[in-house]
Amino acid sequence: MDWFHCNQCFTKTASKFAVSNCGHICCEACIKSKQCSICGASCSYLAITDEMKPQEKVFFKDPVKLIQSRLEHVSQIAIFQQTQMEGVTAHFKRKSAELERRLKEVTEQGYSTQRMSLPVAVTSPVTPRQRPVSHIGSAEPHRWARDRGPTFNLHTPGSAMSISSHSSLHEYRTPTSFSTPTRTQTPNVFQFQYMGGLPVQSPRH
Repeated sequence: MDWFHCNQCFTKTASKFAVSNCGHICCEACIKSKQCSICGASCSYLAITDEMKPQEKVFFKDPVKLIQSRLEHVSQIAIFQQTQMEGVTAHFKRKSAELERRLKEVTEQGYSTQRMSLPVAVTSPVTPRQRPVSHIGSAEPHRWARDRGPTFNLHTPGSAMSISSHSSLHEYRTPTSFSTPTRTQTPNVFQFQYMGGLPVQSPRH
């Protein structure tokens, strides 16, 4: 150790060395009883030998070797803890996978139970509705016969023709809120009589 020497005379070749509780190293020749030869403080000395305790020896070891040994020990501690952590992680992964599998099974059972409990709706077959067919040929004559209005008779020699008024049909098509004037019934007075050589007579004259 290049740094090891007596703090009083700086010798390295002395046979015995001691360290005071105030942190000074002295050779056997420089040691004073109950007093530090360097700072003069009252102190006690500890002989530097192989019989020192480990916590005392550590101050005289090479720091690099001490770091390497400590790092090896620290590395072993880290590896041990990492192995334990991996075991715990693997355990929880297996447990999580098992719980997911059970959840999936329970969910599927719930869906199947719900489908079985739902009532089945029975619907009757749909038949197409038949539209009523209006018989125009049979109904129209009756309707026209019912809606026929007053008749004017025009008599001519040898023939007679009746003219029907459609005023009632017009009234049927007109909304009830309006009153449509209707032609009053005209008596059959317009009769033209043709007599031999006589002029046509009208009731107005």
